Amino acid sequence: MSASRPPRKPRTRLRRFLVPLAAAVVLVGGVCLFVQSGSRVFHPRPGDGNLPAPMGLADQLRDDVRHLSETIGERHPYRPEALEAAAAWIEARFHALGYDVRRLPVGIPEGAPFHTGETRVWNIEASRRGTERPNEVLVVGGHYDSKVATPNWRAAGPPQPQRLGTPGANDNASAVAGLLAIAEHLAETEFRRTLRLVAFVNEEPPFFRTEAMGSLVYARALAAEPDTEVIGMISMDLIGCYSPQVRTKRIPGTGLVTGLVDRPDYVAFLSNRRSRHFAREVAAVFQERGAITVRTAAIPAVHRSVAWSDDWAFWQVGIPAFTVTDTAWLRHDHYHELSDTWDRLDYPVMAEVVWGLARTVGHLVGAGP
Repeated sequence: MSASRPPRKPRTRLRRFLVPLAAAVVLVGGVCLFVQSGSRVFHPRPGDGNLPAPMGLADQLRDDVRHLSETIGERHPYRPEALEAAAAWIEARFHALGYDVRRLPVGIPEGAPFHTGETRVWNIEASRRGTERPNEVLVVGGHYDSKVATPNWRAAGPPQPQRLGTPGANDNASAVAGLLAIAEHLAETEFRRTLRLVAFVNEEPPFFRTEAMGSLVYARALAAEPDTEVIGMISMDLIGCYSPQVRTKRIPGTGLVTGLVDRPDYVAFLSNRRSRHFAREVAAVFQERGAITVRTAAIPAVHRSVAWSDDWAFWQVGIPAFTVTDTAWLRHDHYHELSDTWDRLDYPVMAEVVWGLARTVGHLVGAGP
């Protein structure tokens, strides 16, 4: 997940004061007005729908997160061997589950701002074609790259690949582990709609919101497919932290403005305003199948820096999308740090989130109740 902002042009002293002030008023006012009238909290419903996560799922998630973040480690185009090791491992896992698997190229141009040299990296897609409505497609994804070192955790400034970057356990090995668990749960099932599970490359800065962002390349190609109707996209990004943590990075008043309160007892579905109906519909399905509270929030895109993760790429082509997240730096200080290690995640609760998502995805593609 990225928290970067685009470079700013030089401004006069007056503009340096007025522009941020106006932006803050619009952002805070817009979010407050929208959240007051439109945010939702979905509590689990007791009953047969909320089946607990299977025995062993928490251990499986832990093992997969540890493999990506410790055995493979820091993985991005500045560590090409590790990035390829992650791609090959995900690809092999999808193949073993019997999905149709594709490597889809993502090009990185030579020169600024990336300075990787001209190179090619990969999105990894696993798909299962629907039996009744194959042209209707649901996309579920998460990025598998981790953040290269930069001057600060917000990723402002140039890449510093000579330094250690984050091992990326929560951001975003957690989501890749969840994606693989969803794939395994649905591996023996026929779907009425088509399901595409995608591990995206290049979500982290300096690639975020650029032509080299893996999910943007994928979303544009998907939107150009003839006779394909995408019902929506679910992005997973940081889904592993649900216990009290040090939170000095959390902005005061965030809960009041967004509805994302500081209690770590929920998972958030975050969208833009155009995708809010899709996010709420999925949250309602999750509510009947998951054992953890969901909070939805839709933040007006008053500035191009208002974005959360790979869902942003699908917004650019008009596809409704939202991110499933534990709220990242709003919940813990390990975000984008060397301390984002596998042993800091809350795997039993994470298992409930993933299990609820797996059953929700199955329902959305017509795999059963």
